[in-house]
Amino acid sequence: MNIREFCENLQNIYDEMWRTFSEYQKGTGLHCLEGCGKCCNNPEVEASVIEMLPLALRMYDEGKLEFWFEQLESTTQDHCLMYQPHSPDGSLGQCGVYKERPSLCRMFGVSGFYNKHREITLSVCKLIREKYPELTQENEKLVTEEKTPMLVTWSYRLAQLDPALIQDRMPINEAFKKALEKVALYAQYQENP
Repeated sequence: MNIREFCENLQNIYDEMWRTFSEYQKGTGLHCLEGCGKCCNNPEVEASVIEMLPLALRMYDEGKLEFWFEQLESTTQDHCLMYQPHSPDGSLGQCGVYKERPSLCRMFGVSGFYNKHREITLSVCKLIREKYPELTQENEKLVTEEKTPMLVTWSYRLAQLDPALIQDRMPINEAFKKALEKVALYAQYQENP
């Protein structure tokens, strides 16, 4: 499978993931706060190389590989370079590459996970929890594997595409840079068969 087919398959999973999480969040009433970019401004957000490949391929197609290599080399910013802040403190803003954002950005906010006792638990962003405490408590009682989108299910789906690429999680900008390198190598082979 070439990198374009791979990215297309990944994008199909991303689209399904978005529908699943979006429908669940609408159904529960628990969703990210409008304009909130608190998590995007967090330097601890990680991704794997596999998750950043669609974005890297888009940058290649748009002729922006060199631009992004330079940006990543020269930046002192430790949170996501794709984040576009709309407030001085960065707490409000938006993703500049929403369609190609990695899985964590798609699943964060409200999702299910297994706690250390293998019980299904609802993970809710602190800000959402603070804004909707009663709604959060209500929905925590209704969590089931069948109804709640589970982090592990979607991580497993991604791992099926390429187990090696999903294993190594790193700061998001570093993952983006490595994805750009993979796409640049792919492009070189395409130009010089």
